[in-house]
Amino acid sequence: MTITPKLSSENIDYVFSVAGRILSESSERLPSTPGEAYSARLILNELKKYCDETSEESFTTHLRVGTLLLKILCVFLCISAIIFKASTIKGSVVPVCICTVLSVLIFSIFAYKFFFDGKVLDSLFPKRMSINVFAKRYSHSKAQNRVVLVARADAPKKQRFFLYKTNLTTVLLALCVLGNTLTFISCILYLFSGAPENTPIFNFLSSVSLLFLIFYLAAILLVHPTKAASGLSSSIIPAATITAIMKQMDENNFRYNQTEFCCLIVGSEYSNHAGAYAFSLKHKKLMRDIPTVFIPVEELTTSKNLAIFFKDGSGNEGSKDTANIMFDACENLELKIHKENTIIGTSSFTPFTVHHFASCSLGTSKKYINKCFSSKDLLSNVSRKTIFDAANILIETTNYYDNARL
Repeated sequence: MTITPKLSSENIDYVFSVAGRILSESSERLPSTPGEAYSARLILNELKKYCDETSEESFTTHLRVGTLLLKILCVFLCISAIIFKASTIKGSVVPVCICTVLSVLIFSIFAYKFFFDGKVLDSLFPKRMSINVFAKRYSHSKAQNRVVLVARADAPKKQRFFLYKTNLTTVLLALCVLGNTLTFISCILYLFSGAPENTPIFNFLSSVSLLFLIFYLAAILLVHPTKAASGLSSSIIPAATITAIMKQMDENNFRYNQTEFCCLIVGSEYSNHAGAYAFSLKHKKLMRDIPTVFIPVEELTTSKNLAIFFKDGSGNEGSKDTANIMFDACENLELKIHKENTIIGTSSFTPFTVHHFASCSLGTSKKYINKCFSSKDLLSNVSRKTIFDAANILIETTNYYDNARL
């Protein structure tokens, strides 16, 4: 086996140093903003010291698609529930028909965008520019494989009410879907019953449907429209850790024997993985020269509950082979890890698997994350062991690839 250098104590200090600079110099790093570009270029300038090639690639994205669309759908849910309640009191048919159609439309748009990551509606939202950063270290001999470590440059919007260790976004989305389903079924039953006026059963159902307004309003207000969270654990620490790995390789004059070792810092990741989609689309033919695997690093809250993600909520599957190789690498390092599916929506590996690249993600289990959306996401909370373990998993996984062709 190739003997690779594990991340040194000095380079763990380097991760904290880079992370501290990003936090102090570009705190507002919402997708497609100058702050995001500044942090990406800060990483780029560091990577230039340790990599053989570096490049910056610009792309266009439609800003705030997911956030604004979700708020609009929740407003429609509120309108639908109110219409249904008013209709049951007066015994009206036409408003209930409108309510039924609206419920179907809401669910269809939600499923299309948030489960299947549809792009048709994106053009309705503002267009902005963003950048990706790409860097590589050559292999000793002619490259037979390519491993690309992926992190993000932007930060998420802050959540207004947040409970750590609870996936509040997922809970609210599930309750919104449940409320819409209840309204739709109740409307159908009401129409088949001849739209009676002021009956106890339909008054009850419409009242229950109206109670879901609490969750619809909570979903609307959950994400702050302008204020960014630090994104420390989901973007800064992963990006700085990948950069530290490149630094470690350079300091040890280390190269993999037959594996081109690369890193990709994507922009506008919180705008529906826009940077990852732009890069994989642009390079889907160029990177067919040798087998290539992408390994995105998601939120790193703690290394005690690490997980490998290779299946997302839309049904897209990542590479099981890559997941198994990473799992074996963890066992070799005597680290506990498990394989996990994303419950709702797409994952960081999805843009690469959609374009037929082998890919899976590494990060903290979805049961324990979400700190990145709150004010609790502080540099002082990040443990040295988390950085050390995550870096060594990525190094060891690449080591496995270097000793067996993809």
